Amino acid sequence: MEKSKKLNLIGVLLLFSATIVWGSSFFILKSTIEHVPAFYVISIRFLIAGIGLGLIFWKKTRAMDKKTFWRGVIIGTVLAAAYATQTIGLKYTSPGKNAFLTSSYCIMCPFIVWLIYKVRPKLYHVVSAILCLVGIGLVCLSGVNEGISFLGDGLTLISAIFFALQIIFIDRYQGQGYDSIKMLIVEVVTVGVLIMFLSLIFELPNGISTFALNGEQIWKILYLTVVCTLYAQFALIFGQRFTTVNEASIILCLESVFGTLFSIIFTGEYLSITVIIGFVVIFIAMMISELKLDLFEKFRRKSKQKLN
Repeated sequence: MEKSKKLNLIGVLLLFSATIVWGSSFFILKSTIEHVPAFYVISIRFLIAGIGLGLIFWKKTRAMDKKTFWRGVIIGTVLAAAYATQTIGLKYTSPGKNAFLTSSYCIMCPFIVWLIYKVRPKLYHVVSAILCLVGIGLVCLSGVNEGISFLGDGLTLISAIFFALQIIFIDRYQGQGYDSIKMLIVEVVTVGVLIMFLSLIFELPNGISTFALNGEQIWKILYLTVVCTLYAQFALIFGQRFTTVNEASIILCLESVFGTLFSIIFTGEYLSITVIIGFVVIFIAMMISELKLDLFEKFRRKSKQKLN
């Protein structure tokens, strides 16, 4: 039991580290894609990270089997679809709404699992997911006054479904005994190839000569590649080995919250009372999820015992 708790703590810490890293990528990516096409940056991140993982774990790469390969392709295709729809959606809606709607996968995960695998979520999963979504809304939508963008908001919601499916498929395939590292290598390379294909079609019809990279942009892309992609995807897939789908979805949705925090620290954004309240609500949701507060179930049992 103690070993199980320690492994769960390791998993939680890995997921938190990935979430913090992804949060730091928001303002870095935003400044990068002002000068370099977005799909191009994403594809470079994942292609270099995939090659790096393949070299680091060369023995596993050489021993790749077909079943594991195709599981990695499935996860990678889902993640590529998530990035593509999120990036296009961002063009037609605000960054705050984009982050908020993307993070709605925290509330989608338990119900998608229920729909696909018939595993009914517990009440504390539902309560923590709803509270988390409310908190993220307070953080990300503070000061956002524009109306609904059906194209931008709709595409962002679709991206949230794909992000939820990525978490669910990773959990499912790892539970079936497929090698995490092998799946990760294929997943990351798949994202890079598919997004590069989109970049060549929509962004680079005349080749990469349409823009030039300076030293600052190269360092930013390297950070996004090594830290925000290679390390973060590694932390995600291993963190999920020791946590549940619902725990992972709640932790990972904090990406947008950390993104807001980094923007406040590094770009001077204003920290309003609404944002502070949102952080408190999210912290309560995290405590309910991580401590597995089955208070409602305990209350029901005590009431039943008294009646008997």
